[in-house]
Amino acid sequence: MSIHDTPILHDVSLELKPGAVLGIIGESGSGKSMTALSIMQLLPHGASLTGDIIFDGLDIVEATEEQMCDIRGNDIGMVFQEPMTALNPVQTIGSQVAECIALHMPVSHRESVKQAAAVLERVGLPNNQFPLSRYPHELSGGQRQRVVIAIAVALQPKLLIADEPTTALDVTTQAEILTLLQRLVKDSDMAMMLITHDLAVVSEVADDIVIMRNGRVVDHGKTSNIFDELAHPYTRALFEASSHAPERLNEAKQIEPLVKLTNLVCEYPLPRKTFFGARQVFRAVNEVSLTIHAGESVGLVGESGCGKSTLARALLGLSPIQGGSILLHGERLQAGVALSRKVRRELQVVFQDPYSSFNPRHRVARLVAEPLHVLDNPPTGTERANLVRATLESVGLSGDDADKYIHEFSGGQRQRIAIARALIIRPALIILDEAVSALDVSVRAQVLDLLAGLADSHQLAYLFISHDLSVVRNITDRVLVMKAGQIVERGNTESVFNDPQHEYTKRLLAAAPQLPASASQTG
Repeated sequence: MSIHDTPILHDVSLELKPGAVLGIIGESGSGKSMTALSIMQLLPHGASLTGDIIFDGLDIVEATEEQMCDIRGNDIGMVFQEPMTALNPVQTIGSQVAECIALHMPVSHRESVKQAAAVLERVGLPNNQFPLSRYPHELSGGQRQRVVIAIAVALQPKLLIADEPTTALDVTTQAEILTLLQRLVKDSDMAMMLITHDLAVVSEVADDIVIMRNGRVVDHGKTSNIFDELAHPYTRALFEASSHAPERLNEAKQIEPLVKLTNLVCEYPLPRKTFFGARQVFRAVNEVSLTIHAGESVGLVGESGCGKSTLARALLGLSPIQGGSILLHGERLQAGVALSRKVRRELQVVFQDPYSSFNPRHRVARLVAEPLHVLDNPPTGTERANLVRATLESVGLSGDDADKYIHEFSGGQRQRIAIARALIIRPALIILDEAVSALDVSVRAQVLDLLAGLADSHQLAYLFISHDLSVVRNITDRVLVMKAGQIVERGNTESVFNDPQHEYTKRLLAAAPQLPASASQTG
């Protein structure tokens, strides 16, 4: 396949049988998603295909658009990486599932809604708890992903393509989604193509594995054979990167804390149940205390909705607090008072969804340089341009990327740009909210090495919010486990992982996918 005469895929060959799961692994830009989009015939303008794509006896390459409209959703379903962008925000979840059914089946509106309700029940969204009238923004990330899966499997397709279906999900929700997908494959004798950069997920789910690099298949075979043999050098490199632990040269200096939170409380008002009734509140953060020292990396883990991101927003002055205190360098940050330029120089953040945190109208150079305005003497002209280029190169991008727009990058590349924006003013503390969840394993290893090096050279501290427990274990000095707005366990990272005390911590660790022993020992 090529786009405007630029080769993208080179002699890609693969085979998938009914009831089997094929895992496709590779770094960003390796051609994984383009392979899937070729099967769906959802290619960008200027794309041309050569070769054959035989699906159920039909050559998809030669199929008309009318034929493909019948196949998409009916015989081939697709689960996209970002459920919030895949769903229509102004339509209810019931209407979106029902629409797929009505497009392919000669049924009444009432019958399509009835079938939609049954499909949502099937994917773990019971109607008594999640009525069809709910909108996507009223659901959590894992629940939205279930809606996307419901749309994809509503008509029991012969093939399901799942493109990074668990990237942004916490470990327990990820385990539930993977179990759901495996059950759907077994119950319907459906074939599934699982595209992911998470090698541990593939090891638990896939029957066969295809490893891609630069648009080519470099390794393929039975999952057990691939993990046991690690025959190809690139395969071996991926596994080593997946278990990579950055080297820390210096220990954090346990002097006066850089940041100190004491009995922090954050609440949200709930809708009134009656017209004259008192307004209830939801306590998202319940008397949480923690300290972070200069040069220290602290991990914060927990399921979606436990209060991790609310705590981070409170620390950044983006969310009001109803109790407790926040001290930065011993100076109290007052609730409801905008942070000063001095404080904002010390704090930066990398958000979970990089695309929504950027203005799509601006070029990367302007986006990365945004924090420079809080400096007393921000660089200008050539000095500013050189600083932006150097920062982009430090996170594994090209300096020439400064002239591009954000939509021209993959999800992993956007996340690297977000990290570059946070690093450019060398703050004292960076809050990383799922900052490496969208990165492939080799780039993730590079970024973690970069963060560890900056922590050593600049006494830079991190609050690392993540659902990826392997990353938390490799990058943090201490870890805090959060549940229902409270810290239920804390301690040195290795102590918590090796000897968890709280039942909730044990459950999180048990839900996390693990690389096979042979692969992990290689790293």
